Amino acid sequence: MAAEQAILTGILARKEAAEHDVEALVREHSRLVFKIAYAAVRNSHDAEDIAQEVFLRVLRNQKHLAEVLDPRAWLARITWNVVTDRRRAYRATEDLENVAEPSSAAPSPECAAERQEMSRVVERMIAALPAELREPLVLSAIEEMAGVQVAEVLGIPESAVRSRVFRARQILKEKLAAYVGT
Repeated sequence: MAAEQAILTGILARKEAAEHDVEALVREHSRLVFKIAYAAVRNSHDAEDIAQEVFLRVLRNQKHLAEVLDPRAWLARITWNVVTDRRRAYRATEDLENVAEPSSAAPSPECAAERQEMSRVVERMIAALPAELREPLVLSAIEEMAGVQVAEVLGIPESAVRSRVFRARQILKEKLAAYVGT
């Protein structure tokens, strides 16, 4: 009887500790997850849905939390996986319905009222970059992730991250120079 009670107490203690760990992850990294999702989908409602899905996946896999060495990179990778899953699902639905994807690159009216003109221009320029250049740029420059972490999140070599970030910055530099010159 005492052994069963000890086992039950141990199980409950581990469950409470795991729930506390998930809660701490949400508190500490929810902003990062939202920002990465928003950078990918350019829509705050979809980014919120993605963030919720990320933390649901974390909750479902909380038994693996002890194995995570870098929670920031791990959550970023989960976020990109959720974004990728949603894109695949959307494309499949689009193929079935043959519906054109609406443009979501323009900022919402609320954001337009709050942002300065130059930040809107830069945001549009970043959004116009090809995904293979935009994603590493956002993760490294805006989210301040190390090249190794970006490489892990995107599943590409670190040298490709550096090259893509360099090319993205060069394109932005040229576009900004042309914009300021007009």
